Amino acid sequence: MFRRTILQRGKSSLYTPSRTFGSTRFLQEVKYVRFRRPGEPPQRPGTQHPLNFGNWDPRVRIVTLIGGLGTIYYVSHLEQVEETGRWRFMNTSQKTEAAIGDLSREEIYRDFKGQILPPNHPVSRHVRRVVSRILTASNLGVVQGEQTANTSPFGFGGVGGFGGFSTPDSSFGASTHPSEAYGPQKEWDVVVVADRKTINAMATPGVIVVFTGILPVCRDEEGLAAVLAHEIGHVVARHTAERISSQTIWIGISLLLQTLGLDAFISHSLTTYALALPNSRTQEREADMIGLRLMSRACYNPGAAPAMFARLGQIEKSVASRSSLEFLQTHPASENRVKYLEKALPEAYQIVEANPECAQVRQQLNAFRETAQGIRVDDIPSMKPF
Repeated sequence: MFRRTILQRGKSSLYTPSRTFGSTRFLQEVKYVRFRRPGEPPQRPGTQHPLNFGNWDPRVRIVTLIGGLGTIYYVSHLEQVEETGRWRFMNTSQKTEAAIGDLSREEIYRDFKGQILPPNHPVSRHVRRVVSRILTASNLGVVQGEQTANTSPFGFGGVGGFGGFSTPDSSFGASTHPSEAYGPQKEWDVVVVADRKTINAMATPGVIVVFTGILPVCRDEEGLAAVLAHEIGHVVARHTAERISSQTIWIGISLLLQTLGLDAFISHSLTTYALALPNSRTQEREADMIGLRLMSRACYNPGAAPAMFARLGQIEKSVASRSSLEFLQTHPASENRVKYLEKALPEAYQIVEANPECAQVRQQLNAFRETAQGIRVDDIPSMKPF
């Protein structure tokens, strides 16, 4: 405190102001320089709050904005797999999916030219018969070159029900909502490739490919039905379209991680092992379950499915290059597939028992098995691939 005298109109008066550290004038001159970059204008107190979007790092703002918009787009394109109820992202149309099947057909005939067996070859006829039985039983289409059937030969009607005793329930893998990828009028091209070293089969909308190397693993028609029903199950669940749609998510997440400064190799590894491969194994399990229902609807013995994968597992164990770590694989381990397929057998046998004509079909299958044992591609030299 200090005192001074002020003359006012000839009078003297005492004025004793308080001069403290917190004067108004002093507050106006204070500059807050903590956390301030060189050349950046001073900020008023409270403007550095972590929720203030304008103060975020530019890269974080970009990632947050794109991530928010991407989340909205992702949620708006979610759908459930009709056969299993699983939620998944889908932004690929059925028309695009069907076009992919057409492109696949052209590529297959180009890549395997000279190895494709003619339709009248005994092995081709064997495969086509199994495909036809599976497709017809679930109203999924007909084999190319065969007459379109209005009703299934196994008691399943064409329109409005299945022979009067059942309805096309999606939980059984039936085609309740035909699309451009499959449906009662959809034609499927069955391609058999004479390659005994390749143990594989695959399917895209309208195309089924079987390599002869998988036939010894199948052993008989019911083992082959397990393989073909699994591949057709991929098409029923629209897994090809889902994989294309998922690539949008994987690429987007990878780019966002790189924007935040994460190494490209690390971001690619994270999206591959944490997202892409688990999703692939989920699709395989889903196709296993749908395929089990499809082959059961066609009156095949559902027990042939786990038996076939058990044989496949023995082959996998003999291949030293195959890693035993399932999370590194696109497919579940065969021993795990056998386990969950065996758990699903009671439901599958109920499907067979619900069809009164399956008993007659089973007799036909047993009779065919006795006469078709030992058919090989090389047994008939006059029929060569084209």
